[in-house]
Amino acid sequence: MKEKILVLGVGNLILSDEGACVHLARRLQARGLPACVEVQDGGTQGLELLGYMDDVAKLIIVDCVKAGEEPGSIYRFEPDAIDVIPKKYKISFHDLGIYDFIRIAQAMEVLPPTVIFGIEPETFAWGESLSASVEAKMDKLEEFVLGEIEVGVRAVGAGGVVG
Repeated sequence: MKEKILVLGVGNLILSDEGACVHLARRLQARGLPACVEVQDGGTQGLELLGYMDDVAKLIIVDCVKAGEEPGSIYRFEPDAIDVIPKKYKISFHDLGIYDFIRIAQAMEVLPPTVIFGIEPETFAWGESLSASVEAKMDKLEEFVLGEIEVGVRAVGAGGVVG
């Protein structure tokens, strides 16, 4: 039986807000999460991320989503919504789009139930610091992801306190 909840924070740390979700993954790794929760810094990997899917009961992907909304806006959607998301939304695993990753994982029958969170970036300038607008929303993004982890922990019956 699959009992692992996997959180993948993806992004590029040297492009300011593009690295927000890698920063989030590191924040989550520093917390005392239940043993059934694995948090990975997915960086800018593409298909390599398929290797993390073994024994995963729930996948939570966190990445930047450039939709033209206010910087720091937070999005939540499921894989089926990717087909209907307007093309203006730039959602990517950098070399490989989330759409492609999801469809390949589905075709390989390795995609567990999945939730995707995104945060609207302000800048992709060189540097590891987040913009003030994205930094101001990181606690809220973390709260949403922790809530999703809690749902996953309950679903797999692993127990433990999240948050």
